[in-house]
Amino acid sequence: MPEFLIPFGPFHMVLLHLPIGALTAIWFLEFLLEKNDDKHKNQAIGLLHLLLLLSCGLTVVLGLSYEEFGQYGDEIEQHEFWGLIFAGCIVATYLCYWIHRKLGKRSSKLFYMLALLAATITMAITAHQGGELVHGKGFLSKPFKDEKREAVVPTPLLDESSNKNTDQARIVTQATTISALNAPMVDAINGADRIDPITTPIAELVQTPRVLDPRIALFEASQAIFERNCYKCHGATKQKGGYRLDEQHSINLGGKSKLPAIVPGNVEQSELMYRMLLPHDDDDAMPPEEKDPVSPQDIDLVRQWIEAGAYWPDAAELSAAANDTVKTGDADTDLLIEQISRTGVKAEYNAWGDESIRIDLGVVGPGQLNQAIQQLSGFRNKLTWLDCSELALSSDFFQQLEQCIKLQRLHLNGTNVTDKQLDALSQLADLNYLNLYNTQISDAGLESLHASSSLRKIFLSQTQVTANGITELKKSLPELEVVHQP
Repeated sequence: MPEFLIPFGPFHMVLLHLPIGALTAIWFLEFLLEKNDDKHKNQAIGLLHLLLLLSCGLTVVLGLSYEEFGQYGDEIEQHEFWGLIFAGCIVATYLCYWIHRKLGKRSSKLFYMLALLAATITMAITAHQGGELVHGKGFLSKPFKDEKREAVVPTPLLDESSNKNTDQARIVTQATTISALNAPMVDAINGADRIDPITTPIAELVQTPRVLDPRIALFEASQAIFERNCYKCHGATKQKGGYRLDEQHSINLGGKSKLPAIVPGNVEQSELMYRMLLPHDDDDAMPPEEKDPVSPQDIDLVRQWIEAGAYWPDAAELSAAANDTVKTGDADTDLLIEQISRTGVKAEYNAWGDESIRIDLGVVGPGQLNQAIQQLSGFRNKLTWLDCSELALSSDFFQQLEQCIKLQRLHLNGTNVTDKQLDALSQLADLNYLNLYNTQISDAGLESLHASSSLRKIFLSQTQVTANGITELKKSLPELEVVHQP
């Protein structure tokens, strides 16, 4: 999409009502007035068809802009697909209407009404999928369901033997987490030093000389989890369901469900925790099924933060904690993250106790993409997740990519990647997820992926690949899930 249109993307949410209203009005007039030769009826319907055509086109354009602005993930593909089908039906309906006006035959009337019916059906499908993106799955039926529900009990992560003393914090191995942090401060343990809960591997925390204020430790850990899993839909740019998790004043507010996201000290009444604990394929589960689930360890950290009162430190406390924190993680990796972040790139550790790195190149600063790309090889043993969506990538990028031997997840959707450049992926033995949506990749490019034995999911919609190319790829990789809509 042109850059100047992206800021207007949110107006898609307003304009989408115009084609819905115009299409409804056309049906109303077609059946309200029986005389087909009625002059006023024909004029009104003709104007409505013109309004329908123009408003539909503008809605689609702004919808594609909003897709980039809102940072939706793969879950928007179905909505986009049906939206484009709906637009095609509107064009067909417009043509059929004027052909019928000119010919005035029964056959032309039949084709016109069938096109109008097809437009209505695809509109309903598209609108429903869009509603689910904003309001959640099953949003139409939820008001009719019984509001009573049973609390979902989290799976304990700690052994009984490790939970004997609940009045002080303990730091244990990677298989366990911080426990019993209800007190505002805890006593120093073995003279332990203050720690960074986000970047320090848990196994190393035992050896640190002080302990960070547990309230701030849990807050920072929880916010890191929200940033990885929630902010794109419940942050500054978008608040699905009326929920926002990146500001203190909003976390206790009820969204469209009227249920508060977080009730400090009360896990069972916190809608956020309820949804995080649901089975991942449940319509109400968060994150939704299309996204990666939150790990049990991360869920347990959020639970502890809520139980401890969902403490939210002010800016002065956070600044003091940062200045008083000694990082004991990989200093070299910290430096690499700091350097690449100066280009505007988003780089971070994947999770608590996990030293692997995820990088989003899509937010790179103007004119700094090449500089960021040159730094990728420095993460060769740590980079596991790389997002390059909608970027114009140079050949240098793929040379750097070959060095990232631990890469597991790669987003190339909307890029200018070529068939030949996919050869670089043969060096990535751990690659299991690849998004090539909306690229010019063809069957020739798929041939270079036949040897990618770790690949488990690939997106190929809106590419040049054929059914035969996909069949050949599946023969080489029988466990591969292919998402493809021509």
